[in-house]
Amino acid sequence: MEFYSQADLEASRREKRSRIRCTLLLMMPFAVLGAAAFAMRKEALSIAGFVLAGAILIFLCDLRIKPAASYVRFLEEVHSGLTHETLGTLVRVGEDPVYDEGVVFYEVILNIYEDMSVEGERRFLLDGKKTIPQEWIGRDVLVTSHGTSLLAMRPAEAKA
Repeated sequence: MEFYSQADLEASRREKRSRIRCTLLLMMPFAVLGAAAFAMRKEALSIAGFVLAGAILIFLCDLRIKPAASYVRFLEEVHSGLTHETLGTLVRVGEDPVYDEGVVFYEVILNIYEDMSVEGERRFLLDGKKTIPQEWIGRDVLVTSHGTSLLAMRPAEAKA
């Protein structure tokens, strides 16, 4: 099961551009109000317009644009970076979200030792938007990763 495709990257880029446009449209009336009031020499109204435009810009940048930009940056890195394959037993998939560089992930624990000792556990990060079938837990799987980020996972029997 492949987790990412070029279509995911393009969709994320479109989402980021859409969020930027929406933010600019929401702050535009207040910026125009501030500029018009400045031209009419209405100091209080001008300050209020620019403060509201700036507040909207800062708030929506932190809330909507930065997460989208972080996800696009993550996808670009995943598509262009080196990959590594690991064979092991899928031990568990975490339920609590983990944040790494502004992107939401879930922990996936894979054990690469035959005797299933704790030293053989490897931690991978699964994108918060992706899922792994629950029936794969306890089975041998082949994982393709970029660093600790999962790119693909399939049952070990399907490797051929």
